[in-house]
Amino acid sequence: MNKMISEKLKKRTFIDTVLSCILCFAALGAAVWQFIRFAGNTLLKEYLTNSLYSLIIFAELGLLALILLEIRKTGKPFSKKIITKLRIMAVVLFAGGLIPSCSTIPLDDSHFAVSLSFDMQNILLIALGVIIGIISEVFVYGLSLQEDNDLIA
Repeated sequence: MNKMISEKLKKRTFIDTVLSCILCFAALGAAVWQFIRFAGNTLLKEYLTNSLYSLIIFAELGLLALILLEIRKTGKPFSKKIITKLRIMAVVLFAGGLIPSCSTIPLDDSHFAVSLSFDMQNILLIALGVIIGIISEVFVYGLSLQEDNDLIA
């Protein structure tokens, strides 16, 4: 890859890397906060599902930060490490879509009903997982082209 293009790519990904790291730690903080709230009141199951969704966001942003760091380190967007991380992101999102949304409905002062449901949020997570999986396959093709180009140059 052209050294000038590689340097431009490294510069462009700096702010993205910093933002994804900041948001990653914010998601971890949100997950911990939701776990603490759930531990304080185990009757409200929403806190548990919110913490699980926050952990999914944490994992996704963490993997994104690692991908951006890899690009900054090597200057190449196509590598086996990045493809692996993209595939892990797809699996995490797909699995996150299988977590049902939970809501607690008070029946009276001491009894609650818990409702589990699959809604558009679940479908969206599964669809995003599939899309990222497809993008990882595009990266496989890009890696092949990059390797061929490196042999020619």
